[in-house]
Amino acid sequence: MLEVGKPVKTIGHCPREVGHGHGFLFWSPTLRSLKSVHSSLHCTSDCSSDCLMWLRLSCMRRTTLRQGLQKATVLISLFMTGECFCDSPFATRVVSYIAGTGASAGHRNPQTALGEPTRMTGTSSAPETVTPFQPAWMTNQIVSIGAGGSLTLELGQAAIDSPNNPFGVDLIVFSNAFFSDVSGGQGSPGYCFADGGVIDVSDDGATWFQIPNTQADGLMPTMGFIDAGPFASSPGELPTDFRKPMNPAITLSDLQELNYIDVINAYNGSGGGVGVDLASVGLNQAHFVRIRQIAGATSSPEVDAVMVVKPILLCDLDGNGVVDSADVSIVLLLFGDVNSPGDLDHSGIVDSGDVSLVLLEMGNV
Repeated sequence: MLEVGKPVKTIGHCPREVGHGHGFLFWSPTLRSLKSVHSSLHCTSDCSSDCLMWLRLSCMRRTTLRQGLQKATVLISLFMTGECFCDSPFATRVVSYIAGTGASAGHRNPQTALGEPTRMTGTSSAPETVTPFQPAWMTNQIVSIGAGGSLTLELGQAAIDSPNNPFGVDLIVFSNAFFSDVSGGQGSPGYCFADGGVIDVSDDGATWFQIPNTQADGLMPTMGFIDAGPFASSPGELPTDFRKPMNPAITLSDLQELNYIDVINAYNGSGGGVGVDLASVGLNQAHFVRIRQIAGATSSPEVDAVMVVKPILLCDLDGNGVVDSADVSIVLLLFGDVNSPGDLDHSGIVDSGDVSLVLLEMGNV
């Protein structure tokens, strides 16, 4: 149950992050009321049984709570469901971990592979921004696999082989691969230091498929911020999108000896990582990912995180990867606005046509 003034029990990060003037409405039939919240909250463990609905209020601006409640009430009357947005677009559970030969003794905590990839690494006295030249390396950030070893993870939400996923990439694996710098500290890629490894995917955790022509610890190295230098020690203000894949057509030779501005442009807002196409093994979706290294290998892959790709959907106004009731709530809250992102049909005003579009696209991923 959600109670005013009381923190909710956290069971993991909710994908609906709050910030930049965004807020949420929570509704609980137990409380028979709506609450406006403007802080980073998390899902409650009993939200499914409590029919907790997360209704995003994108840019509430000067809209009064009374107006917001009036509009949200319309939505509730349409969608009295037990929908709960507890699903997270990253690994949320370690199924198993076997440290193989050569796995780093200080990097054998598989829990580090849960959650989002790392943006800042290093110590408090010597921080480092994660860039393609400065990978995550702390013991609480990456896990080492070792020859003959494996790490099996369960995703918080399924990776879907969707035609709406950019470049046909459905899942991204993040490691601690990095580029050498051939420009004396200016950030021009030379060689890519990577440790290989195999990526397997499964929908049921029992039947596995090996992704062909793909290395778990390989191109592309992680980039945490768009506006941070190649060897920065402080975070930038523009984080990259860890759910946006890089164009798989880009190869190391395309990046070699580019200046760092051109490297950033090549990443195009993506956080890098190794892209996985489920269609390559004939899977429609995957709930499990396994990273392993073959026995006898001389290298040990390291894993930072895995992320489900965010599809490009016209009606996915909150960017969570699915057209759902939260997107309807946004259109209703923006109803009557001009020059608004809620004007999906480009009629010049947010109106019933836009509501109809979202309703028609409900459930699309």
